[in-house]
Amino acid sequence: MRAAEFFAGMGLMRAGLERCGIQTVWANDFDKAKAALYRENWSGDAFHLGDLRDVRGADIPTVDVATASFPCVDLSLAGYRAGLNGGTRSGVVYEFLRILHEMEERPSAVVLENVPGFLTVNGGRDFQAVRNALEALSYTVVHLHLDAASFVPQSRMRVFVAGFLGVKPPLLPTPPAPTKKRLAEIVRDDLEWWGARQLSSFLSSLSDIQAKRVDAYQRQDEVTCHGAYRRTRRGSAVWEVRADEIAGALRTTAGGSGRQAVLRAGGGNFAARWMDVAEYAALQGAEGMSWESVSPRQAMYAFGDAVCVPAITWLAKHCILPAYAS
Repeated sequence: MRAAEFFAGMGLMRAGLERCGIQTVWANDFDKAKAALYRENWSGDAFHLGDLRDVRGADIPTVDVATASFPCVDLSLAGYRAGLNGGTRSGVVYEFLRILHEMEERPSAVVLENVPGFLTVNGGRDFQAVRNALEALSYTVVHLHLDAASFVPQSRMRVFVAGFLGVKPPLLPTPPAPTKKRLAEIVRDDLEWWGARQLSSFLSSLSDIQAKRVDAYQRQDEVTCHGAYRRTRRGSAVWEVRADEIAGALRTTAGGSGRQAVLRAGGGNFAARWMDVAEYAALQGAEGMSWESVSPRQAMYAFGDAVCVPAITWLAKHCILPAYAS
């Protein structure tokens, strides 16, 4: 089976599909750093750098599957949920729909991925508009929620919208239960933790509730690791620490909570530091990827703006491939 990957980023959608035998033969993104990462990890022949508005249906080879992880910035809370028409970036999904319309031979399966807010922003009208556009092309449309926490120690809920043409849509599977993996399993021990000054600044920003949580972690016998992220509360940047042993959803390093940190505590001690690129990769289930062609910050941006690899593999095995087996 062959796939075309729109909004490809560094190719984590491809990584998930190829683990179950679906080969990506065409990919596109406009970001030069992500393009460098894609070409570093995959064949450069499949990747086409440029604005999707310049792509025509005739440019796309014959494929069985087309994927679109279109920008979520206008659909998430961090993006103030401007929507597809009111925002500046998420509306580019209509270019993907235009290309599908122009294709002489359309893929028999399409998969769109985004934040859960895609279903509800603007009273659900944006989702319905995309659904209507797919149905106008004779696709049968279904959707499901899938959390990366089912596979890796990262809370990352996403909605997947799948359309099927000329094949029987499979019964939607029940997503797997949360994994038993914990953040401590991927946290590296060979990195430098914050010094006294930075750690003091971290502690001083904690609310009473957060300070009690960190204190409890420090007093416990077992050493555990927890995701930490900055929030703006009443105009001030403060740190918040998760109440479980996983990371929060990775984000791009621009806007929102930005780069994520990790707190390690227990046995009377505690430490904190920024997560590094390798930990970002592990939290996306992409340990085999490399990032030598860009800066660490650019790599973290790309990982934070990508999909969770094992979640895509699960989706392909349980939602895409069964449609072709029926």
